[in-house]
Amino acid sequence: MGTTNYPNGVTFDTTKYITNISGSTIPTAGTAGYNQGCIFYKTNASAGQALKWINQGSTTSCLFVPAGEVFGYGIVAAGGPVDCVNGSAASTLAQDLVMETDIAFSGHAVSDDNDQIISVIATAGKANITSTASADPVTAHDYVWAALRNKCIPAFDIVAAGTHTTVGGNVAEAITVTGALAGDIALVNYSATDDTDTVSDAVVTADTLTVTASADPSTTHGFHYVVLRPRGTFKPSHYIAYAGVHTTVGGAAAEAITVTGALATDVAIVCYNTTDDTDSILKCVLTADTLTVTASADPSTAHKFAYMILRAY
Repeated sequence: MGTTNYPNGVTFDTTKYITNISGSTIPTAGTAGYNQGCIFYKTNASAGQALKWINQGSTTSCLFVPAGEVFGYGIVAAGGPVDCVNGSAASTLAQDLVMETDIAFSGHAVSDDNDQIISVIATAGKANITSTASADPVTAHDYVWAALRNKCIPAFDIVAAGTHTTVGGNVAEAITVTGALAGDIALVNYSATDDTDTVSDAVVTADTLTVTASADPSTTHGFHYVVLRPRGTFKPSHYIAYAGVHTTVGGAAAEAITVTGALATDVAIVCYNTTDDTDSILKCVLTADTLTVTASADPSTAHKFAYMILRAY
């Protein structure tokens, strides 16, 4: 006998385990009854989500991971830490891995000061990212980076994302991120602040993301964070619901960006795509349909923000 088809998109084989299934909810990790290699099709996949999932676990304990392209933006490439080279504020990242239409992000994994990354952009006409700092980073800094592409087959997925309220007491704030591993890539920005402090670096170790700020954040600050890992060995926690590049209109330090469908419970990661000075991003706040980015000064019309808005699966 071969396979037997049942209603609701379920197919069993001669082992009586499921080989194909479709539905709106991805099977819970650890559930029994699915063949290795079983395909699950998500019938309600929306922007940023994967349609097709495959069981990389066993018949007694499934683990469905995304396979194939996503609707909307995915993380087409990411990397680091990358050693900075002494001699220029601008560093070249992601050599031969990106397109100039990609949306680029970078952050410090290693830093010995409070220099800021003031622009991150996929270089026009070249397959790389140019990440420019507020000063020559010399060799004491390391970058991590990520590139988003529309309707791609992602190379990386999101291990964890969230918003953390600081406890203070030290410039280094340890955030528990269960399942995180040393070698994962983290991008961080402020979700709340009452001053002009900046993020110096973000480092991932086992189950922990340590964010070092330019000063003790006390209990009045918050961080948005995302942790990335190469695709294929885990079920992602979040997907990229929205992404884009916004040209500032200026007039105030706080710039409201309309993102129709965004929720206050989403997580926003923002960096400068383009700038003509050394302003920093102080905080990013989501409300219904709106992302408000507050800079250290009025960005006028000479700046652009790159953003990705993350939503839990």
